[in-house]
Amino acid sequence: MQSDPIRQRIRDLLRERDATMRDASRAIGRNPAYMHQFLERGVPRVLNSHDRRTLAAWLGCDAEELRHAVVPPRKPRRKGPRGAPRGLPGVRLTAIPEVEVEASAGFGALNDEYVAETARWYLPETVIRHECGATPDNLRILRVRGESMEPEIRDGDRLLVDTARRIPATGELFVLWDGAGLVVKRTEIQPDADPPKLRLISSNPEYEPYTCLAEDAHIVGKVLWTLARA
Repeated sequence: MQSDPIRQRIRDLLRERDATMRDASRAIGRNPAYMHQFLERGVPRVLNSHDRRTLAAWLGCDAEELRHAVVPPRKPRRKGPRGAPRGLPGVRLTAIPEVEVEASAGFGALNDEYVAETARWYLPETVIRHECGATPDNLRILRVRGESMEPEIRDGDRLLVDTARRIPATGELFVLWDGAGLVVKRTEIQPDADPPKLRLISSNPEYEPYTCLAEDAHIVGKVLWTLARA
C-alpha cells in the first residue's frame, strides 16, 4: 500500500507527531493492530467516516485530507464456500461465522472459548464496512442465554460482535469475560477506582449492576447489532 497517497499522508503525520500506529489505533478506539492493518495490509480499504474524523482531529488535520477520492484496488477475493447464496445482482455477500459459544446474559454461567463454527450468516459487505465500520474477518455471531438484558436482548437472540473493538466505552454494549463467565453488558468505565474497574450494567432492573477489575475483564468485542428471534 506504499503508493496510496492517503496512507502515506497518515504515515507522515504520525512521524510529525512522533506517534506510532498503535497510538493512532487507540486514539480512534480500535484494537492496537488496526492502523497497522489499514496502512500496511490495506484492510479496510478506506476509513469509515467516524474513524476518519476522529483520526484527523487527533492528528490535527482536516478530515478531507484523509478521504479517498478513489478507493484503492481490492485484493483478490477468495471464493466462498459451495452453496453460498448469490444475493441480489451487484450485492456482494460476506459469510459471518456463528460460533459454538453462548454469551451468557446472566450471572454464573461459564462458557468455553470458541470451539467450532455452527452456521454462517450472509450479510452485504457494503453494510458491514460502511454502516458498521467493520472488517468482515473480525465479525462473529454469538447467541445469548439468560434474561438479564431483557427486554433489550432476549434469551436466544444473536449478537453481531466486532472482535477488533476491545476497548470498553461507557454506555456501549460489549461481550466480555468478567472473571467468572462470558457476559453481554453495558459497560461503564470507573477510571478513578484503585485499581481500575468496570461497572457492568444489565437492562433488566431485577439484576443489579456489579463491578469487576479492569485487569480481569477480557473484552471479546463490541456488539454492533442484535439479531432478534421472531
